[in-house]
Amino acid sequence: MKMSEIKIDWEGHAKKYQAAMEDLNLDFCLLTRVKSITYLSGCFVPWKSYIFLPKEELGEPELFTVLLDVERVKAEAALKKVSGWGPMKGFYWEKKVQSAAKKSGAFKPKGKPPRIGVELGVDICVTGQMLSYTEAEHLKKLFPGCELVDFNDKTERIQFIKEPEEIAMLREASKITDIGQRVVKKALSERPMGKIFTENEIAGIGTKAMRDAGSNYEWTFTGSQEIGSGYRASYTFNGCTPATNKKVLEGESLLVDLHSETGCYLGDLSHNYVLGKCPPELKAFNDVYEQLCYTLIDNMTPGTTFDECYQAVRKVADKEGYANDLFFGLGHGIGIIGNESWPVVVPGKDWGHMVFEENMVEIAAVVFNRPGLGGLRLESPTLVTSKGAEVLPKTPFEVDYV
Repeated sequence: MKMSEIKIDWEGHAKKYQAAMEDLNLDFCLLTRVKSITYLSGCFVPWKSYIFLPKEELGEPELFTVLLDVERVKAEAALKKVSGWGPMKGFYWEKKVQSAAKKSGAFKPKGKPPRIGVELGVDICVTGQMLSYTEAEHLKKLFPGCELVDFNDKTERIQFIKEPEEIAMLREASKITDIGQRVVKKALSERPMGKIFTENEIAGIGTKAMRDAGSNYEWTFTGSQEIGSGYRASYTFNGCTPATNKKVLEGESLLVDLHSETGCYLGDLSHNYVLGKCPPELKAFNDVYEQLCYTLIDNMTPGTTFDECYQAVRKVADKEGYANDLFFGLGHGIGIIGNESWPVVVPGKDWGHMVFEENMVEIAAVVFNRPGLGGLRLESPTLVTSKGAEVLPKTPFEVDYV
């Protein structure tokens, strides 16, 4: 499917949310999470924003975003109703929400206080934007007697299984990260005699290549492109390597984690390199990492629990004597802007019972680090199909010795 042929049904996304509202007997939702705002608006909305979503029979969703970005969002969003708010009299968001509820008939349905769906909880990502205590207090004041009902489980489930068009967009985003890795490898391979790259230079090479290929946004909150080398790649449980001016030396781990975005959908691809001669002990460590990657993919199959998947991968690390070097998290969610955590593939009573389901797209992730030796990371969007796992990027798992 060509990029121009991919048509996301943004109106259909709102209907999914409204159907879930019926399940919870809600009068309206006030959505604050970035993943919900993007999913319903089809637009990059970086400011503190709110979507008022009434029942389907009461009207259309309305987006309130910060005044200085209203005109752009109006032009680019799929929503018909976009207006601005700001921290000044006459523009407070809570008053605008109250006004929208009155206009739609959701302020006092049947003469009773409304049941309002809100997104509660704590997200491991700072971009989560769950409803805050202050926001909840404003709602209680302006809608006396209202009941705030947590909608967050519905949000997660709605975006968990991907539509064919969403899968197509995620493929496009992965093609872009493949291009980024290919250009980075070429630059490393063709570096002039004596040339030493910094992590920031490598980040810039990858970013330019992906921008040239159609990426609009380095989406991650962990520092855009994540480049870690040597000791910066090998911290215990190392899951965040914002690039620095550290020089990349020969014979050490080099982790290149690139992030793309196209059409509001995200790409996330981590690949590993060693420049020059690789020490034998690091080569042995890298070989085990590659086994871990393939074992993970082999176990991302419909019906397999997260616990079962983790145990299969952990068994390889145990056998090779590296059990303490494997991080217990083996994946995280991916999708639209803001959708970059749930579900997290970890063992235990909270998550371990979850199963891989057909048409979910998950970041297959292996974090394998030993301080003083080396550090490697796999992050690769992976589609779960009836026939097994399909890794969307084409960049191999194997470490590149440049």
